[in-house]
Amino acid sequence: MKNRFIERLWISREVRLAIMVAILGAVGAVACAAGDWKIGIAVLGVAAAMVAAFYFAVVRPARIPHDAVLVIRLAGPIEEDVTRSPLDQIMRRGGLSLDHLRYALESAAIDNDVRAIVVEIAGFGAGLATAHEMHRLMRVAQQGGKRVIALLRGDDAGLREYLVAAGAGEIVANPDTMLTMLGVATGGVFLKNALDKLKIQAQTLQWKEYKGAAETLGRDTMSPAVRESMEAIVADWEKILVEAIASSRKLSHERARELIAAGFVTAKFAVENKLIDREGYIEDLRAEFDPESKRKAFVSLARYRRHAIFRRERGRRARIALVHASGPVISGDAPATGEYISGVATAAQLDRASRDDQVKAIVFRVNSPGGSAVGSDLVWRAVREAQGRGKPVVVSMGDVAGSGGYYVAAGADAIVAEPATITGSIGVVYAKFN
Repeated sequence: MKNRFIERLWISREVRLAIMVAILGAVGAVACAAGDWKIGIAVLGVAAAMVAAFYFAVVRPARIPHDAVLVIRLAGPIEEDVTRSPLDQIMRRGGLSLDHLRYALESAAIDNDVRAIVVEIAGFGAGLATAHEMHRLMRVAQQGGKRVIALLRGDDAGLREYLVAAGAGEIVANPDTMLTMLGVATGGVFLKNALDKLKIQAQTLQWKEYKGAAETLGRDTMSPAVRESMEAIVADWEKILVEAIASSRKLSHERARELIAAGFVTAKFAVENKLIDREGYIEDLRAEFDPESKRKAFVSLARYRRHAIFRRERGRRARIALVHASGPVISGDAPATGEYISGVATAAQLDRASRDDQVKAIVFRVNSPGGSAVGSDLVWRAVREAQGRGKPVVVSMGDVAGSGGYYVAAGADAIVAEPATITGSIGVVYAKFN
């Protein structure tokens, strides 16, 4: 049986290192005093090597300037998590983790060593819910006293990119960047007429009326039920965009609604209509923060995360397990590349977290359009078993958590969704071809 005193006793890694070095130093000194110089010097050398290794591997990489400027570059897909197989990481080279971005922005907002945050936006490979979360994280940092600047530097910037940028206190755009303010829309593709010409008949079954996935094959127009749900989603998205942009840019709701549907507009138009603050380049910002061009103040996302982890993750604290479930649900093992929710693997992760005595609760992050009923059921059962072991399970939903993506969450103690999350378990569909 474990000693409770030993479990509660926590010694920092610096103190542990100091104790080990002190012991080795004492042993080395005794050996030298006894005349055994080879052993004494070797032991002292090991102690010195341990100190050097700790400094160069842990302390030095975590150091940042006192007036640091955190630079975050958004120019590709934003993944929920990047801890995948080496092959998948190679295939998805350059992908950012939303988990890493969230941690860095939350840490920088309260870090006295960070004086400003610059977010370069050249593309945003995620949904509206993720863009809205990034917007809020940047606004929190700004309201906490940090100077937050967004730089739009891609060929064009759509509403998702602009929503992220609007979370900053200042928005700068490359003079040649075009803002594509095209409003909010959704639609569907209908293949029935094309299949008829090929003499292919699609037989579909659905339960119930809002489960419209098979309409692509069996209809040539959108059903009233699916149109109703799509119109509701569009209305919600428009409301989110209008409220966020009007609040951050100090515009009326009517004016914000007009501007997000203004069409293709130039950076000059955006300045004149208060969508952005000025035109400029990243070099202008670097010159402003670093007039002498020493380039020491600028800190990358990866480097800042090392600093934040070194500063914040200290002490023995209750652990909260974070289990990610991203992509379509399948019943068996996931392929080597791509985002999938393996029913077997995800259930095993939940089981392992629920059996860990140091884990006090589980946060289950779901971003999935659904898929296999068998795979979803395996995950649902694992959630219920974790609760049976006394571990609360809270689901956090990302851009989408529909059908099987909702099924896996349904057994949790609580479900939290973003305002722009598409969620709901709306039925079952089946199709076959003649």
